[in-house]
Amino acid sequence: MFATPAGMAIEIRGLNKTFSHKPAISRLNLEIGAGEMVALIGASGSGKSTLLRHIAGLSCCDKTQGGQVHVLGQTVQSNGFLSRDARRLRARVGYIFQQFNLVDRLSVLENTLLGFLGQIPHWRGCMRLFSAEQKELAMEALARVGLAEIARQRASTLSGGQQQRVAIARALTQKAEIILADEPIASLDPESARKVMEILESINARDGKTIVVTLHQVDYALRYCRRAVALKNGQIVFDGDTENLNGAFLDSLYSVTGSVPELRASGKWRMPPGSAGIAANEIAREIPHQNLLLAAGYQ
Repeated sequence: MFATPAGMAIEIRGLNKTFSHKPAISRLNLEIGAGEMVALIGASGSGKSTLLRHIAGLSCCDKTQGGQVHVLGQTVQSNGFLSRDARRLRARVGYIFQQFNLVDRLSVLENTLLGFLGQIPHWRGCMRLFSAEQKELAMEALARVGLAEIARQRASTLSGGQQQRVAIARALTQKAEIILADEPIASLDPESARKVMEILESINARDGKTIVVTLHQVDYALRYCRRAVALKNGQIVFDGDTENLNGAFLDSLYSVTGSVPELRASGKWRMPPGSAGIAANEIAREIPHQNLLLAAGYQ
């Protein structure tokens, strides 16, 4: 077990990731304390989603000086190799995708129950066996996101905001200690986005869950997160209180021409110190690249 500093939920050391000889993440160091709610901000292609996937063990860093990712005191990956404990760790990390990753022909309740896949034996997942207690917990999770009354409704009939709230309920049934939300409001209208962010804020405040959320909408980061980490060209250019973000810095952050040295010189940059109703193999066919099953620690 890696000796994570006391109170740290996530620690990243010297992370490097290259795609086609182009660096996506470069020498990145980051610590996130237990119980924090942190916004990852930056323009498209800055490395936010790539970073999130490395924390969850859904992507591997470079094999040569790739760095290390530690979550909840255990190593997720090191220098291009996933830890043997990665599957078990995924069951403790909830992952909320921008595209929801629900199974359209399942009900809201059945989709929520999928959060238990990482906690039950493989044969139970294949036999579609969930206990009465698990179903009750799933209903409680749906109540928390305001969807208990439509538990029997097909997922395909839901709005985008409702689907994202089901995805959050699924993470709650997973009993995740850390929730990683990748652009959870990018495709939502303002009212639906507000509801989703308020739910995440409530989970953080009420349950003490560590939440890391990638956002393009800086106003939501300012409103719901006390800490922001800004990325540009795969490097951290700001790490601090959201109240310290200013217009000039943000203009440079989202500009095409602003460089990392320019941002650092701006004065605001800180050095970063089996399922109900469907078998498991059917789920894998219905959800692209098996993201749901991987994130739930099922594979």
